[in-house]
Amino acid sequence: MSRLCLAILVSCTLLFGNELGELLSCAWENNPLLKAERAVVQQVSAEYEEIAEFLDPTLYGAAGAASRLRSMPLSPVGYSSIGVHDALEGQAGVLVPIEGGAYVSGGGVFRRWFDPDAEYDDMYQHMLGLNVQIPLLRDRGFALYGHRRTAAAARHFAAVNRYASLWHEVRRDVENAYIAVCLAEANLRVRQEATKRFERLHRDASELARLKNIPDYQVQTALRDLQTGREDQIAAEQSRDAALLELARLVGVEALPENLSCSSDILLQAALELKDFPEADVEKALEDRGESRALDFDVMAAQAEQALEEENHRDQITLNMGVNWMGDSTRGPFGAYRESTEHHWGGEIMVVWTRPLDYTGENARIFKAEARMEELAARKEAMRVKITAEIRTAEIRCRAAVRRLESVD
Repeated sequence: MSRLCLAILVSCTLLFGNELGELLSCAWENNPLLKAERAVVQQVSAEYEEIAEFLDPTLYGAAGAASRLRSMPLSPVGYSSIGVHDALEGQAGVLVPIEGGAYVSGGGVFRRWFDPDAEYDDMYQHMLGLNVQIPLLRDRGFALYGHRRTAAAARHFAAVNRYASLWHEVRRDVENAYIAVCLAEANLRVRQEATKRFERLHRDASELARLKNIPDYQVQTALRDLQTGREDQIAAEQSRDAALLELARLVGVEALPENLSCSSDILLQAALELKDFPEADVEKALEDRGESRALDFDVMAAQAEQALEEENHRDQITLNMGVNWMGDSTRGPFGAYRESTEHHWGGEIMVVWTRPLDYTGENARIFKAEARMEELAARKEAMRVKITAEIRTAEIRCRAAVRRLESVD
């Protein structure tokens, strides 16, 4: 199939030269369907880049007061505290995912107690900390991130191949429309010459009838032929104008010049110089067709979506470690004293296990992905049948055209 396309391309280039190339360049720039498909490619490309926001640092801040606070066991995410009893508190920090599979957070807390111990009139405390969360079995966050990136990349390449497929269709349509304009122009010239011949015959018949050399009814016959010729010329002009409008529509402009360089002699000469129909391979054509490659990438995207949902079924164990420094002061908001503790430094370590209990949504999405892959497999088979039919039809038409040309010779 690729050799067939190459042969047609070379033939069109030799036949029409720069004029067709200029029209194709104009279609590349102005065809609205191509513009729309380019915008689709830009959208899915932006979607791929958008998923990288998972790696963006997250800044958080909190402020508030608590009284009779009772902590509940929570899975630590970023080690953000929920406050302490009987105090005014403010916190701020940043959480940074690391591509290797870890999460690092750092931040600080400032608090003032409403009613500290009896020996203190005022109590201020500030703490700085650095915490690390490391997945032990698998990193669900990065696993989901990877599957989403894979799906987005597959959708990007599918859109690129659909754009290429649309450009091939537009190019084929522009070339066919250009040939149709050339044929309509050649037909118009034939009708114009025929009309001129009928006009001469009518003048000659009128002169002979005036000289009484032929009967008057023969003048009427010549006039009827002239009227028929003029009607055919008008119809040919309409066909030429309609072909030009169709070519302009495919190119994406409002109007094109009416005079084109090709002629019927050039068309016939180019047809006579065409070689035998090249051998076509359905499998090779299926690999080269943009729409077929787009379906392959759609399958990759569906597989990534299925893997993403399967990941949500799995357990997760993470190791959480942290180190902090704390200072107290009874004299003002800032200080590095040890009023309520004997040590500035502290640390923590915790192993956290999580497991989802309800799989309703995940199961539905997995079933959806499986059904999507079945759909794409059926579309791929339909594409194979379509390409096979196109190749066989092209072979039949080419052989029939060759026989007609041979009969002309």
